[in-house]
Amino acid sequence: MVESVSLPQIERIVTRILPGVRIRDVAPLGARSLLVSLSDRQIVLRLPAGVDRWAGEALRAEALALRALQAEIDLPLPGVVGQTDSGGDDPPALALSYLSGTPLPEVIAAIDAESRFAIGQALARVMARVHSYLTPAYGPLLAESLPTPADHAAVLGADVAYLRERVAVAAAEALAQGQLNDDQSRWLQQRLAAWITTTGRPASLVHGDLHPRRLIVRRRERDWRLVGVVGWGFAQAWRPAWDHATLHLNFADPDYFDVRVGYGAAYDETTDRRYDQVREFALLPYRLALLLERERADLALRIAAELDSVHAPPIIATPDEPVNGVSRDE
Repeated sequence: MVESVSLPQIERIVTRILPGVRIRDVAPLGARSLLVSLSDRQIVLRLPAGVDRWAGEALRAEALALRALQAEIDLPLPGVVGQTDSGGDDPPALALSYLSGTPLPEVIAAIDAESRFAIGQALARVMARVHSYLTPAYGPLLAESLPTPADHAAVLGADVAYLRERVAVAAAEALAQGQLNDDQSRWLQQRLAAWITTTGRPASLVHGDLHPRRLIVRRRERDWRLVGVVGWGFAQAWRPAWDHATLHLNFADPDYFDVRVGYGAAYDETTDRRYDQVREFALLPYRLALLLERERADLALRIAAELDSVHAPPIIATPDEPVNGVSRDE
């Protein structure tokens, strides 16, 4: 994406967002991100990535999530500088503040186990604050009803109904692709419906795709600190367990073991609501749905067959590739 945007286009986009500024340098940060150096600061220019069925258009989801969290000035999150719609040949774009640091995968080998654990703890505290932002309904974020720390009355069973809807859609796609047959699809959905329990809680703001590359770290003296959680294009109103499940899936490499342990330990200290904690009985239904959406119906079937007995189902690292037409490259 970044290769297809010319310097004159970038200059026009930035000028629409920040009239009168002058660009000193532009460098790619990923498949759809540019680091733009201005005379007084650096900003990140985010370009379109596509539309996810459950989160909506990526730029919009990212902007809404970060605007909802803008009062959390002590959290390591990028701020929204501005955004612009498409104009002529120029694509729409979102400008964010730049968080100086290094994506975790690039330095994980240099980070000791204690610092990895601390990074996981720091991420858990960030996400616990994010998850405290609530909305009255599940699904894409809405500009007219942004998540807030104010509580909302939950609709009993709404979370179960939404989870079953997502599983039904993913199972239908797996059926169409030959990953499931009719009997397997029907059995899988019946098995899940008989097992899941409502949390009795309103929808929470979730990141939607926690991934090592979305964590920005920086070395301070002898240890490493979490200085940024980025890549909010899959943000949506869902349950905290969705973020827990994506983290376990995307951080499955042994290098991230201490990060996972630190995350689980610190997150569980933040809440006594058992279905929001990083507990396997709470994660299993979301893990199943996630595997179906990641086109791993084989593992979803395996987990469903052991719902009553499994304590530690296999955790896999899924390929870092587009999902529902949305690029996961940052």
